[in-house]
Amino acid sequence: MAAALAALSFVLALLIAPAARAQAIRVTDIAGREIVLAQPARRIVLGAWVSLDALSLIHPDPVGLLAGWAEAGANAIQPAILRKKFPAIDSVPVIGKGSFETISIEAVIAQKPDLVLLSRFDAFRFGAEVAPGLDQLAAAGIPVAIVDFFLDPLGNTEPSLRLLGKLLGRETQAEAFLAFYRQHLAAIESKLAAAGGSTRPAVFLHAFATRPECCFSAGPGTIDGFIRLAGGHNIGAEKLTAPVGQLSQEFVLTRNPDLYVATAISDGPDAGLFALGPGVTRERAAEGFAKLMQRNDLAAISAVSRSRAFGLWHLFVHTPVHLVAIEALAKWTHPELFAGLDPQATLDEINARFLAAPLEGTFWTGPPARR
Repeated sequence: MAAALAALSFVLALLIAPAARAQAIRVTDIAGREIVLAQPARRIVLGAWVSLDALSLIHPDPVGLLAGWAEAGANAIQPAILRKKFPAIDSVPVIGKGSFETISIEAVIAQKPDLVLLSRFDAFRFGAEVAPGLDQLAAAGIPVAIVDFFLDPLGNTEPSLRLLGKLLGRETQAEAFLAFYRQHLAAIESKLAAAGGSTRPAVFLHAFATRPECCFSAGPGTIDGFIRLAGGHNIGAEKLTAPVGQLSQEFVLTRNPDLYVATAISDGPDAGLFALGPGVTRERAAEGFAKLMQRNDLAAISAVSRSRAFGLWHLFVHTPVHLVAIEALAKWTHPELFAGLDPQATLDEINARFLAAPLEGTFWTGPPARR
């Protein structure tokens, strides 16, 4: 009898083993690296420049997933967004700031995560080679997945969010948001196509506009894709070869853009001058933007004098919620064509249907009222 039971157990083990292996999660990240998890990730270390908004879109408790994070870059403002609903955000271990090279690999390993998430922007900051610390994590048996919502957001948002859905066991939620995302972007593209392509107004994206020097802007990638999808032409891409860089004021004035867009955030040393983002009131945003437009170097831009100037939350460049920024840009770039477009209604629906921690505040503003 004992021998028969042993044989039966052996047969059952052979039958169960392939099934167990089949349940393993196997994905390929946007850097072409294979990641294998035995089960959905429940303890995650979040690297710099990986916005927690992406997790918040598909998981009801994104903070509860965190075993540690690099509190910097796109993440610097996250506590303000999440603290009200998830006060535990202040207890998440900080394992680095600024960039991947500041992260203590030993501290990451000590947290015993089952997954580390890195931004492609940070992981490949060392050039063609991936950050060397990944070898140490691999040796410790800790999987690392690389995502991208910044360098090529229009190309990588869908695969990155789909990847997260699989790794977290939240595929249904990820696909639901991506269907919403595709529908809204396709509506803009189809309307532009129906209009015969229309003209492409020249757009000057003035990043972190409160800085005293002019003019930090966007090159190829990042928000350049947003401007193009919205039917505009980014003048920064004419001069810059990197995703971000400096334009001369002379170039901007000579180029005479049709539309001026200033970006700002809600925290940091310059937020007292002009702020947009979580917790910022409409009045504060409008007042700061009006003062910014009085600056001599900016007032000389004809788009400003013609009330074709707007403000946009800078951190849209790090979150899949950037589709709201694209809608705003489309409405500003082609006001008649997109008169019926309502970015606020889109953000309200995202808050209601998807985000575990809603984005509440003022995320764009318009030109000051003429006197």
